[in-house]
Amino acid sequence: MDYNQAYRDIEHLFGVEPEPLLKRCYMELDMTKPVLDIGAGQGRNCLFLAREGFDVVAIEPSAVGIEAISTSAAKEGLSVQAHQTTFEAFRPGSCQFGGFLVFGLIQELPRESIELLISRINSWTMAGSFVFVTCFTTDDSAYPRISKEWKNIGKRSFADEDGTIRTYLEPKEILGMFGGYKVIHHWEGFGPMHRHGDGPPEQHAKAELVIQR
Repeated sequence: MDYNQAYRDIEHLFGVEPEPLLKRCYMELDMTKPVLDIGAGQGRNCLFLAREGFDVVAIEPSAVGIEAISTSAAKEGLSVQAHQTTFEAFRPGSCQFGGFLVFGLIQELPRESIELLISRINSWTMAGSFVFVTCFTTDDSAYPRISKEWKNIGKRSFADEDGTIRTYLEPKEILGMFGGYKVIHHWEGFGPMHRHGDGPPEQHAKAELVIQR
């Protein structure tokens, strides 16, 4: 997907409310440590945390997404550092994060990039850090069609002709992908019905995970 164009076309492509998992569990985070939002989109999650008094660093490849985040943060006087970059290129320096948000990203990455993402998160966490994750599972209604019609590029990972990627995890597979963490919350099932702009209603099978180093 061309997110620059999608964000130009739809002001709030993924809505304005934060991820329900974050809204339920953000109180676990240490407010004295910044939070890193990886793949921040148009900012619905990082802006929510900033409004709650957290310092947030948001990284997002889309220039349009970063502009939306920066504009909202400046208008509201929020503590958000927005960087147009990928997790592969991002360098946190000496910053120690108390939390990491990985919402809606894993299903858009090939397997090798997922492994790199987890490796980066492992290297950036410290004792007490929390990681919030959501991803699609093979129970998703689109999985049978995509697995047949799209090109297979890895384990339950597929690409269409435009280069859009969908990677699905088996039920409970997410639990084995992060080692050395305490599981605070794990849930798998169907998320709420939703729309992207004027698009058709969608409902995805997903996994939620909150873990602590």
